[in-house]
Amino acid sequence: MLQSDNLEYVDQINSWIDLGNQLIKSAPNQQKQFTKELRDKLKSGNYQKPAPIQKMVLPYLLQEKTEERFVYIKSPTGTGKTLAFILPIIFFFDKDYIQQFYQAQQEGPVQYYPYAIILVATHALLAQIQKDFIGATPDSLLKEGFKVQHFDKGQDESIIMGHVLCGVPQSILRLIQKKTINLKNVRFIVVDEADNTILNDKNQKVIQIISKFLESNNLRWKIISCGATMEVQELKELFITQLGEKKQDQQENQSFFNFKYFNFQIALDNIYHYYDDTADREEDMLQKMVSVIKDTFKTFSEAQIMIFFNAKTKCHETKLLLMNDPQLKFLVEENYLCEIVQDGLQDYATAEEMRKSQQKIVDDFKNGVYKIMFCSDLMGRGMNFRKVRLVINYGAPRVKPYGEFDLNRYNQRVGRTGRMEDLGVALTILNKSLNSSISDSEFKDFIEKKISNLIVKKYETTDFFKQLKDVYTKTQQKQK
Repeated sequence: MLQSDNLEYVDQINSWIDLGNQLIKSAPNQQKQFTKELRDKLKSGNYQKPAPIQKMVLPYLLQEKTEERFVYIKSPTGTGKTLAFILPIIFFFDKDYIQQFYQAQQEGPVQYYPYAIILVATHALLAQIQKDFIGATPDSLLKEGFKVQHFDKGQDESIIMGHVLCGVPQSILRLIQKKTINLKNVRFIVVDEADNTILNDKNQKVIQIISKFLESNNLRWKIISCGATMEVQELKELFITQLGEKKQDQQENQSFFNFKYFNFQIALDNIYHYYDDTADREEDMLQKMVSVIKDTFKTFSEAQIMIFFNAKTKCHETKLLLMNDPQLKFLVEENYLCEIVQDGLQDYATAEEMRKSQQKIVDDFKNGVYKIMFCSDLMGRGMNFRKVRLVINYGAPRVKPYGEFDLNRYNQRVGRTGRMEDLGVALTILNKSLNSSISDSEFKDFIEKKISNLIVKKYETTDFFKQLKDVYTKTQQKQK
């Protein structure tokens, strides 16, 4: 079920060929067209056809001339926003630009001229976006030298190799301030996960970066912001308030801050939601989780499960307890369990070593080396795991310990399954000691009230596994 303010092309585009034909109609005088090579690369990368959000956004973003400088895409997690901003960057990239990427200075270090800058909310997303770019870029462009680089704290700031540069706001701002990168040729600035990247940006580094573009005399740039919950008016007012003083003329301000808004809302009815409230003690929660895990792998040998915790210490403790449970011995013997939590730097010599280790775990989990991931909310935003069919919440997600229920975190967590119109199942195991401010009925009522057309069912073994089996069966049929 979908709701949107921009459904103009959704029913007209059913393939990448349809998208190319629609582009010809929308911009008949445009030189750039959607090539067969690009279409074939998308299909080989498991993008068989455009997702609904891409049908809405791409006919606009693939036009060379549009009035609005600010574009905001509001859409739930897992619906395809990442490819919606990746494709325009690849589409408009000119091969001639590959050789004009850096320039020696008369004074100071070499300056680099990126073509696009991607601002992300967390370090964990950097490598994934880089891989998503490579998976959608035609091979001929990669052979010519097109590069995407994720830049993070601790890397050598004197060597920037990416025409597309991805980083958290703090790292990118530092490169700009040190004049390591020049903004003259930037055409796209993307603020991914704007809800988190901007609203949690206490020092307004995103605003500082955008203000640098106002000073650069670069008239080509376009800002694409993506989010799941942030309202366009909230984003617009933030930009106008913080950036308006950079534009002195009031009339110019009004036209400068024109926004193109895409609002795509789809009910999470491709994810089946369950909760269990039978645990009086934490030991009962553990036994419930052991039972679900055991029965899942007994039925589906290739299953993958993500288990989210509110506290990183609880994540580690629970993993150790489950490793000693004789019912899960087969998983331990095959080394199927992995763990990723936020702020685990104390376990590594350097931040770079920590990131490499965590990225290897993510890659191995995606490739099926691991079957169960114990994790914090570090893995709950933007991460794309297409093989995960079951997400378990060990306790309802909250704003703070013993705080109110956090719907946004719940959506982000369960959104690790049901990606790109796939099916998935989410189970939240409740316990009074871990959720003292949330009654069982409050959890169910809160979700059903906040998310229209959503039904949260109480866990019952037969019904739960019947639904999970149906999810696996339909997914296998779809993949064939």
